[in-house]
Amino acid sequence: MSPNPAPRSLSHRSLSGQSQSRRSPSGQSRRSLLGTVCAAAASGFAGCADLPGSEELAHEVEIYNRRDTAHTLSVRIENADADALYRRTFEIDGDRVREGTEPFTGTPTAVVVTVDDRDPIEREWPNPNCEEQGTRSAGGVDVYLLPDGGVGLEPTCDTIYAE
Repeated sequence: MSPNPAPRSLSHRSLSGQSQSRRSPSGQSRRSLLGTVCAAAASGFAGCADLPGSEELAHEVEIYNRRDTAHTLSVRIENADADALYRRTFEIDGDRVREGTEPFTGTPTAVVVTVDDRDPIEREWPNPNCEEQGTRSAGGVDVYLLPDGGVGLEPTCDTIYAE
């Protein structure tokens, strides 16, 4: 038995090739009545945020520590007006520990990374061209603390939605 059986009023028999001359008590044919019900249901869903594909895409930042020692890492994502779209500080253990971040929206233009209270490193927000790759994504960035002491950025096209 299926978990969601079809309602009796919309059973397969009511949609089969039965004569169109059958009329409801109001004088409408079943086909006409079903058409009206379906049109009303479709218009009731117009603009609903719960429909698949209608969620707002968001950006994300993933953090990777490729160094052997723990570090404090602050990440700030800015827009063209230097307003913070995202800001978070991480305490990250050494040797490839990864921490995810919360999704955020807006138009990022810069990534500012500070490691252990040193001078901030500012880089341009990478544009991964996700749509050109056939991916529905706002684009994100992976931030790497590299073993040589540097910081690397890599664009991503993971599909993330705003919360």
